[in-house]
Amino acid sequence: MFAIGEIKSEVNKRKVTLPKEYRLKKKNILGKWKDKSTLYLSESKGALNFAAGIGGAVFEADIGNSEQLQLPPEYDKATVQIRGCISTIELIFKQEKGEE
Repeated sequence: MFAIGEIKSEVNKRKVTLPKEYRLKKKNILGKWKDKSTLYLSESKGALNFAAGIGGAVFEADIGNSEQLQLPPEYDKATVQIRGCISTIELIFKQEKGEE
């Protein structure tokens, strides 16, 4: 995986659209939460453990045909900063004021 770049997006109907340039739908992408507001995606468990720490569970990320990542309902309408960091993709979620 070689993802570089940064974009802002919004979670809509429990999905966030990832940059098409990352070409994730054809890859086996894993995810790991660092904390409640930071999610890392990668093809490698080692890269996830390095970025998010060794605690926590690694899961298979559900990325659909339109490069959308399915998220838990509590993230709906959150703003997302998506940052490609070579071997990982960092997603930082910020809720609207009054919804935190």
